[in-house]
Amino acid sequence: MHRRFLLLAKLLAAPLFLFLIVVCFYWKLVLTNQFTWLNSPDISSLVMPWMQFQAGEWHAWRFPLWDPYGWAGQPLFGQAQPGAAYPLNWLLFLMPLKHGWIRQSALHWYYVLIHYFAALSLYALCRDLKRSKAASVIAGCIFALGGYVATTDWPQLLNGAVWVPLVLLFLFRALDGRRPLANTVFSGTCMGIMWLAGHHQIQLFVTLALAALWLFLIFQEGRINWQIARLAAVFGIFMICGGAFQTLPTAEYGKLARRWGGAAEPQRFNEPVPYAVHKDYALNPNGLLGIVLPGTAKNTDPFMGIVAVSLGVLGVALGWYDRRLRWLTVLGLGSLLFALGPNIFMHGVLYSLVPIVEKARVPSASVLMFNLALAAASAYGIDLFFAERSERWARRVMLAAGSVGAILSVISLTFIAAQKPNGIPEERMMMTALFAVLLAVAIYAFRNRQITRRMAAASLLCLVTFELGNEATFWFPDINDKNRKTYLPVMAQNDDIAEFFREQPAPRRFTYDHDLIPYNIGDWYGMEAFEDYRAAVTTNLWQHDLWSQPMRNLLGIAYYVGNAPQRPDQKQVFQSSSGLRVYANAGVFPRTWAVHEAIQIPNNEGIVRQTLLIPSFDLRNKTFLTGKPPRLELCTGDEVSLTHFEPNQVTIAADMKCTGMVILPDTYFPGWRATVDGKSAPIFEAYAFARGVVVGAGKHEIEMRYQPISVYLGAFLTLLAIGTSLVFAWKGRKASTA
Repeated sequence: MHRRFLLLAKLLAAPLFLFLIVVCFYWKLVLTNQFTWLNSPDISSLVMPWMQFQAGEWHAWRFPLWDPYGWAGQPLFGQAQPGAAYPLNWLLFLMPLKHGWIRQSALHWYYVLIHYFAALSLYALCRDLKRSKAASVIAGCIFALGGYVATTDWPQLLNGAVWVPLVLLFLFRALDGRRPLANTVFSGTCMGIMWLAGHHQIQLFVTLALAALWLFLIFQEGRINWQIARLAAVFGIFMICGGAFQTLPTAEYGKLARRWGGAAEPQRFNEPVPYAVHKDYALNPNGLLGIVLPGTAKNTDPFMGIVAVSLGVLGVALGWYDRRLRWLTVLGLGSLLFALGPNIFMHGVLYSLVPIVEKARVPSASVLMFNLALAAASAYGIDLFFAERSERWARRVMLAAGSVGAILSVISLTFIAAQKPNGIPEERMMMTALFAVLLAVAIYAFRNRQITRRMAAASLLCLVTFELGNEATFWFPDINDKNRKTYLPVMAQNDDIAEFFREQPAPRRFTYDHDLIPYNIGDWYGMEAFEDYRAAVTTNLWQHDLWSQPMRNLLGIAYYVGNAPQRPDQKQVFQSSSGLRVYANAGVFPRTWAVHEAIQIPNNEGIVRQTLLIPSFDLRNKTFLTGKPPRLELCTGDEVSLTHFEPNQVTIAADMKCTGMVILPDTYFPGWRATVDGKSAPIFEAYAFARGVVVGAGKHEIEMRYQPISVYLGAFLTLLAIGTSLVFAWKGRKASTA
C-alpha cells in the first residue's frame, strides 16, 4: 500500500505542481475579489447572459435546447456559440447558484481551470514526446499562460483550443506505429470534442492544418500510402461523429439563418464572408513584434516572451532530428503565416478554394498552432541544452538575449527621455529587456556549473511565468477602477424592471434602448426581449420588416424600455430606480390567438414582406403561408390562451367555435412538434415565420415541444464516437495488464 501511494504521488506531483502554478498565476481572480476577467463587451453582453440562461435551465432540470428570450426564439444548439453541447460547461451550470445567479467566483475558477486543462494537455503531449517532467511543466506553462490561450477571453474559443495538444498526442502515437487504429480513433474523437466547445474558428484552423499534415504523409513518397490514407479516413470519421452533437444543429441552423459576419448586411450560409473582413481581423506584420513585445499586437495576441521564444528556437535547432518536432515546426510556422491573412497570397488561395475557410473570419487566431509548436519546441530546447551543454549554442543564446536586452533598454530609455509615446508602454518594454538579460545570466550560470540543472530549470520556469504575467493578466480591471469596469455594474441595475415584467399578464415581449441596456437582458433575467445582441437570426424572421408597426403588433411587442418614448402613443407604466422608464405599446396582438382564413403566397422575400405590410390585410383574423394552406372555417368568438410556457415546451388552451388555426407568434423552426389533445398535429409556418396549429371546434389543449432531430442524432453519433474510444482504451489497458 505504501509503495502504491508513493507511485501515485510521483504520478500526480507534476500535475499538482502545474495546478499550483496556474492558480498562483491567476491570483487576481481566485485569491482576491478585486479583479475580474468578465469585463468586456462580448463577455458581459452576450456570453454571461447565455451562461445564466443555461444555468437556470439546468437547475430547473431542463436541458436547454431552445432560447425563447430573443428574436422570438432561436435554437440554442444551432447558434453554436453558447457552448450548450460541451459537457464540461455543464459542470459550471450545475454549480450552486447564489439567489438564482451564477457566482462570479465560479466563473473565475472556470476560467482558471480552462487554462489548467491547457497546461495539463500540453504537459501530456511533451511527456509523450519523451521530454522531462521539468521541461514539460515549463512548456505547459508557456502554452497555457501565453499567446492565444492566455489572452483570449471567450470561453467558447478557449475550450476548443485546449484540446489541440491531445489531438496531436494521439495522432503522433498513431503515426509512430503505436496502436495506430486505436490512437487514430482517440485523436479523431478529441478533435470532435473540440467542435462541441461552441465555436468554429479554432476548429477550422486546426482541421486545415491537420489536413495538410495528413495529405503530406499520404503523398510524401510520391505515391499514395494507403495505410496512412485509411488512418486519415478513420480520423475524419471520428472527428465528424465526435462533433456531431454540435455540428449537425449548427449546419441546420446555418442554412436557415442570416449571420452577421462583419459585412454590411447579415449573410446567408452560402454567401462567403467578404475578404475585406478577413483583412480587418488578420495579424498585422507589425504585430509579429507582439510575439516578444507585450501590448503591440492587434486582434489576436501572440505574445510568448523573449524567454519562451529563445527556448523554442534552441529546441528546433537541437531537436530537428525528431520528425514530430519537424511536423510541429512546419505547422506552427505555416499557421503564423496564415495568421497574416492578405499579406500572404496563399491565405487568399485557401479562402477561395477550401470550403468553409471563409467562415473563420479571424485569421489571426491561427497563431494558436504557432504558440503550441513553440511551447513544445521549448521543452526540446530545455532538455537538449541541459543534456549537451552545447558551448556554441550557449554563446549564441547568451549573445542574442543580451543584445536584445541592451537594445530594448536603450530604446525604452530614449523614449522616456524624449517623453514621446511609442505605442508600447516603456515600463513593459523594459521588463522584456530585463527578462532577456536574466535569461542570458541563467544560461551563463548553468554553462559554467555555477547552478545545478534543477536550479536552472527552476530559474527558467520563474522567468517564463513572470514574463508571461507581463501580458496575460496585465489588463484584468480592478473592481475599483470606474474608468475600466464599465460593463458589469449596468447588469445589476435592472432587477426592478424584471420584477415588473414578471407581474404583467401576457404578452410581455419588449424592446429596449441598447445604448442604455448594452447586454442581453432577456437571457440575463429570463424575459422575452427582442432585437438582442447575437451572431445570427433565422431567415424566416429576418425577411420581414421587423421595425414596422404591423410586425411589432403581430409579435406582441407590448413594451419599450428607455429614457423617452419612441412614439407619441406610448404610455409610461413604470420607472426603474436606475431612471429607465417602461412604456406600453398600444394595439399589440395577444400572446396567442386564432384565425379562420389562410392564403398562399409565393415563396419570395419581397412578396412576403409586402404582404404583411398591406393595410387592408387583416392580420388579426387572417394569415398567409408560402406553402399550401389548410382548410379553415369562418366564425368568431374563439377563446385562446397561453397556459404554460417553458423554453422547450408551450401549452395553449383553445375553445374554438369552428375549425381555425391557433397562432403562436414565436419563430417557426424544424424540430418543433405539436399535439392536439395528445394526438400529433402538423405545425404550419404562419405569416411565413410563426407557428400555427389547426384545431377543430370545441375545447382543446395544444402542446408544442422542441425535439430537434439534429440534436438527438448528433448526440447519438457523439456518444458512439466517445463510446468506441472508451472500448479501445479498455482493450488497450486489458492487453497491457495481461
